Amino acid sequence: MPITSEQEALVACLTRRSAKLAKIYSGGLVVLFDETNPSRFELAAHSIRELIEKSPLLIHCGVVATGDGMKNRLDQVRRAYHVLTQGQGFNEKSSLSSSEDHVRTVILELSRYFEWETDNRPQARRRTAEMLSALSGPGQPLPMDISDNEVTRWMDADGYFKMVAHHRYDSVNRDEFLHHMGFIEKVLLRRLQPPAVPELDALDALIKEGEGGH
Repeated sequence: MPITSEQEALVACLTRRSAKLAKIYSGGLVVLFDETNPSRFELAAHSIRELIEKSPLLIHCGVVATGDGMKNRLDQVRRAYHVLTQGQGFNEKSSLSSSEDHVRTVILELSRYFEWETDNRPQARRRTAEMLSALSGPGQPLPMDISDNEVTRWMDADGYFKMVAHHRYDSVNRDEFLHHMGFIEKVLLRRLQPPAVPELDALDALIKEGEGGH
């Protein structure tokens, strides 16, 4: 699978803004195109999720610290569940009364996680929207429905690549992977690619026309 002209253009755009992100993206492409690598999707997904996370660098902003992330929050739930199922041997046939305290702990950790997710996701949407808007630069803003759709798809792609990078799928669907990757590439390229420069002779003609008017 050879690199496309759009991907080459994105590498060039990233290089102008951030050599670090250009390296991350280029490395991901190299791994993705190596069809002899059995983990190429997982390794490439790690590069893409890093590209997404560090996109604020493209507008000369530091990567936003999100504090306690989803992984850390879910680890609390996972530990409580492990104590219940492994330590206590609880299963679907067990009596709730025999493990009431541990079941209560799992429910409490789940409640805390859902509360955190409810509070955190709107903030993540706002940060993503602000970053994509800043990447667009000055000019006519996108219609709200299009902007909201892009934010949703951007966040969905971010979640997808995190899952792939952490080997959460037994097998990775190639088309689904390229669909999410293509969306991220398209969004970045559309915002980063500079407008075409007019032909020099056209510029000369305009200058001469202006001089002739004085």
